[in-house]
Amino acid sequence: MMTRYFRGWAKPKWISVVIMLGVLWPVTAIAAGNGDSEKGKDLFRESCRHCHGFAGKGDGEMADYLEPRPSNLASQTTQAKSDKELKDVILKGRAGTAMVGFEGAFEESQMTDLLVYLRSLKP
Repeated sequence: MMTRYFRGWAKPKWISVVIMLGVLWPVTAIAAGNGDSEKGKDLFRESCRHCHGFAGKGDGEMADYLEPRPSNLASQTTQAKSDKELKDVILKGRAGTAMVGFEGAFEESQMTDLLVYLRSLKP
């Protein structure tokens, strides 16, 4: 069995976990610490529900007309994305889909509110 070494010492597996948490925790916790879910819900209903539906499951009134269908924002796949990844999709859109970019449509505080609301959709 091969052991990995870190500057001459055996590298315990828990070090990797601690390093990953140190890197990922601040990125995924950006929205969770700040923001107003109710304001985010209002923004979502104004800008997103037509395609993603009231519960964010990709079943809005426009969904049947879109190919591919809108993403299920409550899915494990979407919820596993970092806040930065979600924000990038919201601002820049998604190539090959009907998801257009909303760059300039939201102030930073509104984006935070929206991300907090999106996190509340987690199953």
